[in-house]
Amino acid sequence: VCSSEGCTNLAKCGGVCAKHGAKVKKCSHEGCTNYVQNNGVCQRHGAKTKPCTVEGCTNKQQKGGVCIKHGAKHKQCKSEGCTNIVVNGGVCRKHGAKIKLCSTEGCPNIVKKGGVCKRHGANLLPPMKKKGIVGICTTV
Repeated sequence: VCSSEGCTNLAKCGGVCAKHGAKVKKCSHEGCTNYVQNNGVCQRHGAKTKPCTVEGCTNKQQKGGVCIKHGAKHKQCKSEGCTNIVVNGGVCRKHGAKIKLCSTEGCPNIVKKGGVCKRHGANLLPPMKKKGIVGICTTV
């Protein structure tokens, strides 16, 4: 978690998130603003990701060689007895995580980027942000 006061974003480099000054590399593909996954490019432009090591599983590998479904560590909701994954503020949606809904009138979908959902024109977030994967630091 970012060390800036009141910020709950994932720390990327130097203990802070990108919003508070972490320097992370961007994809080298012309015009792409996604974070580097490996080999200087994002997943969309050719970065290879490994599948979960559990036989038959095609989910993306997280920490420890397995996906979240098969035991990769992730933050759990802090509500007693809840095993859901944290969405915002240390809790899951069921226990009060604040989510933003699409600004298009009558749309019940969750905002992805720019105040709108994917259906109403949001560009997908870089895969690294979606899964909470940390980019490669450019500073130490």
